[in-house]
Amino acid sequence: MAYTFQSLPQLVDKREGLRENGEYSKRTKTITHRVWHHSLTKKNLSGSDAASFAHYHVETLGWPGIGYTFVIEPKNVVQTPKGPRARIVWCHDIDRRTYHVGNSNQFSLGICVAGDYRYDKLDDATLASIAELHAALVKDGIGKYDRSHNEMPGYSWKECCVYDYRKAISWQGSVTPSKPAALPDYYTIQEGDTFWSIAHKDGAGGVTVEDLIAANPGVDPRNLKVGQVIKLGKAKNAYTPKPNTPKKPQSAYKYPLPSGILKRGSRGTGVKQLQNALNAVNFKCGNVDGIYGPKTEDAVRRFQKVYLPYEVDGIYGPNTRKKLQAVLKSKGY
Repeated sequence: MAYTFQSLPQLVDKREGLRENGEYSKRTKTITHRVWHHSLTKKNLSGSDAASFAHYHVETLGWPGIGYTFVIEPKNVVQTPKGPRARIVWCHDIDRRTYHVGNSNQFSLGICVAGDYRYDKLDDATLASIAELHAALVKDGIGKYDRSHNEMPGYSWKECCVYDYRKAISWQGSVTPSKPAALPDYYTIQEGDTFWSIAHKDGAGGVTVEDLIAANPGVDPRNLKVGQVIKLGKAKNAYTPKPNTPKKPQSAYKYPLPSGILKRGSRGTGVKQLQNALNAVNFKCGNVDGIYGPKTEDAVRRFQKVYLPYEVDGIYGPNTRKKLQAVLKSKGY
């Protein structure tokens, strides 16, 4: 089937070639909503494009592929007969149920405008691409309503999207842009959610992944269940100290953690501290002998697969230390 949007000269078809790990399933419902997002990456940065978003969604969030069907890239300008336009990347077949609005994925089409519009401004080339893509989708009968991310059920606290695309499209929804609500104390998990997507810098009120881990003991961040309730607003500062709070020395903890890098072949007190901590949080590494051997490396890898899935290398470093400290805190240590 040929779509009107395929005739846009600024559109490139990347349905093949972007990072993926599996496939999204087909929709079982008709698309009724076109949902607009922004990426929260400054629009001119090297990573502010569809390829980088696909890498993040697959490697960090554990999704089958990029969560959006279309990405508009302001940094990549295409000269068209009508003038300069921001490139539009077509990422998925229209019938694919991608992850971008949780339980509303089945009937929602995700469109992301690259940029952090808490600070960036929409330029004319980007506004034109928004308008032309929207007009084409309307002509193609793809969706009936336009909504921002934070106007979808369960996401009122999201700062997404911040830009006022209503100036560029024939708006079918509310007249006034929706402002993010206060961060809720608790949050109900929706389809595709991970701690990393929830705590991503898009209005999660300063709550970090480490805060979520510390405040939700026993919750596997890579195996969240739809309908599961976690602490969100109540997780704030569960791990991350409040401003001006003196940093607690490692010696004050029951299981102090070493700084620096430890890997296969390392020896000493730092390795013993790491082994004690891993055993305490049930990532067993055997005897505490101060030798970073195969069992310790395997325990670190198992820990990273759960709490640091984008950095599974069996090497203990600053990121693993932060996550391990958060898990220890969640268990009262």
